[in-house]
Amino acid sequence: MKIDWFRLTELINANNKILLSTHINPDADGLGSEVAMYYHLKKMNKECKIINISNMMDKYEFLNKDNIIEQYNSEIHDSWIEKCNLAIIFDIGNHSRLGEISNLIKKNNVYCVSIDHHPSDGSYFDHQFLDVKSPATGFMVWQYFKCETIELSYDMAESLYAALITDTGSFRYNSTTSNCHIMAKELLDLGVKPYDVYASIYEQRSLAQIKLFGKAIESLKIVGEFGCINISLSMLEECGATLDDIDGFTDFIRSIQGVEVAFMISEIKEKNYRINFRSRGKYIINDIAEYFNGGGHKLAAGATVKGLSVEKIEGVILDKLKNKKEDLCQ
Repeated sequence: MKIDWFRLTELINANNKILLSTHINPDADGLGSEVAMYYHLKKMNKECKIINISNMMDKYEFLNKDNIIEQYNSEIHDSWIEKCNLAIIFDIGNHSRLGEISNLIKKNNVYCVSIDHHPSDGSYFDHQFLDVKSPATGFMVWQYFKCETIELSYDMAESLYAALITDTGSFRYNSTTSNCHIMAKELLDLGVKPYDVYASIYEQRSLAQIKLFGKAIESLKIVGEFGCINISLSMLEECGATLDDIDGFTDFIRSIQGVEVAFMISEIKEKNYRINFRSRGKYIINDIAEYFNGGGHKLAAGATVKGLSVEKIEGVILDKLKNKKEDLCQ
């Protein structure tokens, strides 16, 4: 179904105080999308803020050169959000991934829309601009700008390029289309330097991260077509690493020959874990994430689990994956 982008333009034109946000632990797709929209709204002299529920990884700081990305603080932001007319949420999937910002939007009756390529029931939002076949939310934002003949600045182009390359795996994933390359071509024509963006995101590994990866590999368990690693708080402490340093570990495990699905269980605090799933394509895994009240794409998903042991979580996931394999064999 074709998206009615003019509806978004109508909403923007009708409202002056606009909140932009994305999901907890924001990635380059969510960040790049909201940054590009921010610069567009500022050109329209709109009063807008980017307020995210959690901080971003250091490697994305190049998107924040003007210090426009704020982390939610109730003392600073509650009164501002109360007066908002419109909230535009990017790449969210489930509104619960907005944290307390989700409650504030509803409490203050802020008209709320989402721009997203994740499956969603949509019950929270007043309007959804949804395309589950889109390779990235940033791609959808680019489509909006093209449809409404909005001129892109360099900063808008750079942020959208970051969104595009991360969610397409640098054009490796099957979600990559010819239009992705057309988008990239147009962004490069505006001056975006592909290696600079790539290096900022993928070539900033710390020694602590390398040490942590070594520890993670020691925990590697291969069960048939499924690979799993565990990250504990003690491992983080021993290596001088943070949870930001686990980024990309699951993709590496998926790259092992014979592994169809990789998952990583990371301890956030005692009996509080984050799960990351990656699949090559043989098995759909977002339903397993949804079992743990998470979500995502068919081949890339995640969840946060409280109150269970890592052994219990791992066992449940492996049982569900084995059931999927049995279903395929029938």
